[in-house]
Amino acid sequence: MRALIIDLNNFSRYPTLPIGLIVATLRKAGIEVDVLSPLARGVKGYPRHPRDRPWGLIENRLRYWSAVSPSAVVRRARRLAARAMNPGGSADRSVVLRYAIEMLERQLDVVLISAYTMYEDICRAIAGECRARRVPVVVGGNYFVLPEVVERWLRIDGVSVVYGGEPERDLGALLEDLVNGRDVSRYPGVSVPGRHAAPPAPPLQDLDSLPFPDYTDFPWSLYPNRIVPIMAGRGCGWGRCRFCSDVITSAGRTFRSRSLENVLGELRYQRERHDTSLFVFLDLKLNSDLNLWRGLLERLPGVVPDASWTASVHVDSGKDNGLFRQDLIQARRAGLARVTSGLETASARLLQRMAKGSSLARTSEFIRDAAEAGIGVRLTTITGYPGEEPGDIEETTRFLSQHSRWIDRVVLNMFQLKPGTDLDRRSKLRDSYLPGVRRGPIDTTNAVIQFSNTAHDSRAYRRAVYKLMEVVHQINRRPLSGDAREFAGVM
Repeated sequence: MRALIIDLNNFSRYPTLPIGLIVATLRKAGIEVDVLSPLARGVKGYPRHPRDRPWGLIENRLRYWSAVSPSAVVRRARRLAARAMNPGGSADRSVVLRYAIEMLERQLDVVLISAYTMYEDICRAIAGECRARRVPVVVGGNYFVLPEVVERWLRIDGVSVVYGGEPERDLGALLEDLVNGRDVSRYPGVSVPGRHAAPPAPPLQDLDSLPFPDYTDFPWSLYPNRIVPIMAGRGCGWGRCRFCSDVITSAGRTFRSRSLENVLGELRYQRERHDTSLFVFLDLKLNSDLNLWRGLLERLPGVVPDASWTASVHVDSGKDNGLFRQDLIQARRAGLARVTSGLETASARLLQRMAKGSSLARTSEFIRDAAEAGIGVRLTTITGYPGEEPGDIEETTRFLSQHSRWIDRVVLNMFQLKPGTDLDRRSKLRDSYLPGVRRGPIDTTNAVIQFSNTAHDSRAYRRAVYKLMEVVHQINRRPLSGDAREFAGVM
């Protein structure tokens, strides 16, 4: 059997980890695999928050203004501009489709597409070409655990299966049955045309049983440097933030960790195979498993002595989260160049509403300790959380101003209401969870719930947001320092 895997994700700095896992899984099952990476034909992905340009503040204000404007004309213009500028537009679609048609001439038995929901048009075109050649198509991705999304994609002509969940356990057998015309609806997570969306497959438990990802098919020469993605665990050890959609995605449901020996074994394997010492840990929070976290800090230098890496962590207010000063000093010695953490807001009231489990005092200590240990600090923040007032935004502005010397990047996100999140579920039972917010329908193209927020109508609120943007811009205009430069545009 010969399979083509089409990678419609947005990574332009390193290979796509789920694709590498699927490739390794299928090759282990004796299936020949080809990989279509649009980057190889010049289709650009999303760099993750590069250094702000001098005019970046004006751009950000215009984006915010157009996003909250009550004018239907302004919002329509914003949508058209986004479609024109984002990857996946008509030019990209033409390139990817030609590439796919070229690959389809290789006597393929099945096509697998890993995609964000925003790439529906490209997938529709590819599925049509596959249908004409009688090649079955399997589609999957992070948000294909949502029934509304699954049922929309099942209506695409040429799609044979929409898969929800982590596919590695059954994938080889599933494809064998699909290619041979047998019913595959018995497999967990499999939805087929003509039937309702099936629930996602149960989360995998024995992560050590999976093969190490195979990244050999990716266009390594087109990446700025040789960074290998690693995931030590799936899900989040905290997993309670009410707004978080990461914990409902295919691999995010429930926390599971690999063993320390297994992770170290992969680091050694990928270093030798790709001749690199640069790694990005894609765990939602790498310190979810403290034994694994501290084991990496202690033993990683013995496996990759010159390693340089980046990771995300959760700074909760528990007694021990593995992020005290001595932990961070040891992490820097082990090669941690940059760390990301979710501040989200510096309003204690909103932190409680979000169920972040963090305190401003503990976060402040972490920022200083990490920066003084030589680790670049990147924070994420949110504006527009339901119930947010101008004073809440002003508290975040003050906090960032006071800590700006220790922060190298701030990611300022607008709140999105994601279907299936804890906040979505609670707000269906009690309106008080979404004060000032009017819910609309689900936008299945972007996997979000449309809504309007009366807070955006307030001039005082908008002024507070613009002041916050000024502080964020001042921080993001600075060049990265030290080893963190290797991960510019990564995370």
